[in-house]
Amino acid sequence: MERVLQIQRLLLRSRRLPWVIAGIALVILAGAIALITAQSRHRVRAQIIARDGDVLHAVTQMLPNKEDEELGLGLDNPLRQLDVVMKTSRLRGVIAARLFDAEGLFIDAVPAEVWEQELDPADLPALRRLQPVSHFRPAVKPVEIFIPDSTDKAAITEVAPILEVNIPLHAANGEKLLGIAQFVIEGHSIAGQFARVEQHLIRQAVVAFLVGGIILFVAVLWSFHRLNQAHRLLAERTGHLVQAHQELALAAKTSAVGAVTSHLIHGLKNPLAGLQSFVANLGSTVADNPYADLQQAIATTRRMQAMINEVVAVLREEEGAGQYELTLAELVEIIAAKVQPLCRERGVELKTRLDAEAVLPNRAANLVALILGNLVQNAVEATPRDGAVTLTLATNGESIGCAVLDGGPGFPADRAVFAPSQSAKDGGSGIGLAISKQLANHLGAGLELHSNTPRGCVFVLSLPSGLWKSKTSSVTVTMS
Repeated sequence: MERVLQIQRLLLRSRRLPWVIAGIALVILAGAIALITAQSRHRVRAQIIARDGDVLHAVTQMLPNKEDEELGLGLDNPLRQLDVVMKTSRLRGVIAARLFDAEGLFIDAVPAEVWEQELDPADLPALRRLQPVSHFRPAVKPVEIFIPDSTDKAAITEVAPILEVNIPLHAANGEKLLGIAQFVIEGHSIAGQFARVEQHLIRQAVVAFLVGGIILFVAVLWSFHRLNQAHRLLAERTGHLVQAHQELALAAKTSAVGAVTSHLIHGLKNPLAGLQSFVANLGSTVADNPYADLQQAIATTRRMQAMINEVVAVLREEEGAGQYELTLAELVEIIAAKVQPLCRERGVELKTRLDAEAVLPNRAANLVALILGNLVQNAVEATPRDGAVTLTLATNGESIGCAVLDGGPGFPADRAVFAPSQSAKDGGSGIGLAISKQLANHLGAGLELHSNTPRGCVFVLSLPSGLWKSKTSSVTVTMS
């Protein structure tokens, strides 16, 4: 929890993070717009270049007529092909033309000063499919197209853009390539169109970046503002949860202290009742045994002192930081030693059996000892002389069952088991089982009256797996 709060505080204090994220988002947006603009530029240039090829292709298809075909001058005739090329070369912008056969070999050129040149083999597949092929060349010297005049020095150095268009020659309804016409067109108009298109695309890209960037930037800042609000709210609620957890822990601790204190009061009630009886009868002491009641008073005060010492020890460990573990065998010995004087006084045998292998933390073990000690003490007081009380600790699935069996007449049917009531014992308070139930609830354990018969009853304290850890130990202790 503290680690989460530290991360939240770092995020809230980082004032540069929103700007960094916004900058990264703007860079990504700019890259995306640049990529889309470049792709659009390439597609538009390709359409512009292909446009003249489609026009010239249509023109070449219109020039042949039926009369020429009847005279044997169809497009399969090289002379007729040359005538088509010459007529088409008169179109505006065409500065030169070449004629190739279906295999791309040079036949003739218009005008005569045009250099003889072979067709690019890479263009043949598309031309054989009767598709025009165009190439834009941004800087070509005239001497690369025309045979130079020795007196014209400018033709050697100057450069100009051109459009080279290759047109397949074929019959109107035919699918066979008969020849190829190559037209060289001045490219200044196309270069101007390219420039205008690029300017338009650049303006669109700038506008898109500005609009998108503003929207994205505002969205990022708004998102971080809401995120900071959420972090502050989460930190505030986390602080409340931590405070509530501390208050619950304090309440649970106070509840345990209250239950232990109640246990102390319950344990002191019987000795105080005996001490009060001693004081009341002090004047009527039998003359031949003047110290009998005094000895009883001394035993009663010792018992009260032992109860006080026990509760003080439990409270001291609840408050202290020391932690250690007790085995179940040690816990059984503590309970047996605690009730041994009462067993001797009542003439009752205490039998304990341990069939579980576990250890308990000291704080849980202290409360378990208080509960079982109270249950065993009640069982001894309910069992007639020469009877027996059995304390059994055994594993029951994922829990440990602590059973206390007495030899008494059973629990009264008209009384609630774990509710405070009038005790049937002399000097009893009637709240011992209620206190034990409260202590069990504090531990998260279960306490119930498992069996109730005229031959005795059985109380069972169930310790869940979270209270103990497994350990190899098994002992049986019998004391009377």
